[in-house]
Amino acid sequence: MLENQAPGKRRFAVIDLEASSTKPRNRIIEIAALILEDDGSSFSLIDSYSTLVNPELEVPNDILELTGITTEELDSAPKFFEVAEDLELITRDCTVVAHNVEFDIGLLQEEYEKLGTEYLRKTKCTHKLAKENYPELASYDLKGLCELLEIDLDFNHRAMDDAVACAELFQKTYLKNLGSPREEGPSLTKIHKVHPGLDLKFLSKLSTTPGLVHFIKDSKTVYVERFENLSTEVPRYLLRFSERHDADIEEVQVVSLKDSLMAMRQKEEKINELQPHYNLEERKGSWGVYLSENPTSLRAFPLSRGKGDLLFISNNKDDSLHWIKLQLNDIEKQEFAYIDQQDQRLINRLKKEREKSIRAKVKPFAQYPHDYFVVMGPGRDDDELSCHFFTGGKLTGHAFLSGQAVFTLEKAPANVKPIRETDLLKHYFLREFQDWKTRSRRDHSIKVLKSNKKTSSTRTTDNGNNAGASKKYKKKTKTNKNFRGKKHSNRRPQNKNQSKPTPQ
Repeated sequence: MLENQAPGKRRFAVIDLEASSTKPRNRIIEIAALILEDDGSSFSLIDSYSTLVNPELEVPNDILELTGITTEELDSAPKFFEVAEDLELITRDCTVVAHNVEFDIGLLQEEYEKLGTEYLRKTKCTHKLAKENYPELASYDLKGLCELLEIDLDFNHRAMDDAVACAELFQKTYLKNLGSPREEGPSLTKIHKVHPGLDLKFLSKLSTTPGLVHFIKDSKTVYVERFENLSTEVPRYLLRFSERHDADIEEVQVVSLKDSLMAMRQKEEKINELQPHYNLEERKGSWGVYLSENPTSLRAFPLSRGKGDLLFISNNKDDSLHWIKLQLNDIEKQEFAYIDQQDQRLINRLKKEREKSIRAKVKPFAQYPHDYFVVMGPGRDDDELSCHFFTGGKLTGHAFLSGQAVFTLEKAPANVKPIRETDLLKHYFLREFQDWKTRSRRDHSIKVLKSNKKTSSTRTTDNGNNAGASKKYKKKTKTNKNFRGKKHSNRRPQNKNQSKPTPQ
């Protein structure tokens, strides 16, 4: 048994071969194998293998035309004895699956016999499985079955194309034969059709956790995206990728994380660092709704030119304008036509009232729930938490801390890694805070840093760190219950001292 094969799991090697002819002295010219694992609850692709093989004889022109393989490619390909060990290892402890499996397994056994060894495997035939499940059909060739079961097979008679189609056919017929309610998993044929140069074995590395994915073409990251559930969302996104960006992907790099906020933050950092083409194209065509000052109003701008607090992002201007109308539809509009235009005091008062109503309406979209707090989520293991720190109403740092350390935390530790907050990053965090109120899955929690809040409120005017804070945060600090101004300096001093005696 292979070292990474867990007990109780069944493995299947779905194989397809292309041969030099159907006559005697037939030799293999191409091999493809997909390794599937059935753990009793789901099917998953865990590995793949594909290679051309030099048959050491002349291949007829009709075979070359049928497969699209050239003589030059075969001449430079490895001979069977050079790939025999790799094929034997990858299919060890597997049941070999093929369409008309007797032909494929017989051809492989002949090749291994020439090397003085045996190739013994259990077998399953998708041709026979299809007959058992669909006895009414007149023909059971691979292409016809794919059309019946809506499996994509545009160009057969190439080993990998046929192996991918056979793998999906096997899942459908095998599970149906067992009467199993298990899901078939992602459509391998569709992903292979959209991204023919992509190695499909990366699907086996996808976990159910959040994560970051780099989509690579020509050895360059062209798109970065985060996902809440890698195993279910990434295969679906790959199928839509070519429609959205008119491109195929040659490589996928997956960074699995436990903290969705960490994935969100790392996405923004990677976009700023790598400047992926399709991320930048998306943002060029996006619109944002911004909360503008003097006077307070909601306005739609292209994402790259907006000013103020970013409240909403859309793919087009119409959606942005519609969002503005939804936010303001219950705010009473003043009819200035019936107001004395000379009464400037009244006009100014009505404007201020309207601006106050707008601010109250969009406050959750523009302002963090607290000025000094930490957001805690899953860490790298069960003994720690991922902590994002917010200071003065702004994201400032991140650290991995133990649960005990967080329990006694009153202010941000000194070893926090600094973070530069962008408008987009703030927008994403604010939307996450909104989602947490209605989300049944409580994967994060917020803790207010009381000590940090107290010390910062008493040094708002003389500490240079808060010099760049917005007016709204300064006003909020002045009206804070912890702030003691001149008007409140003589209020109930004895009661406070009695409740909290001075330490010796």
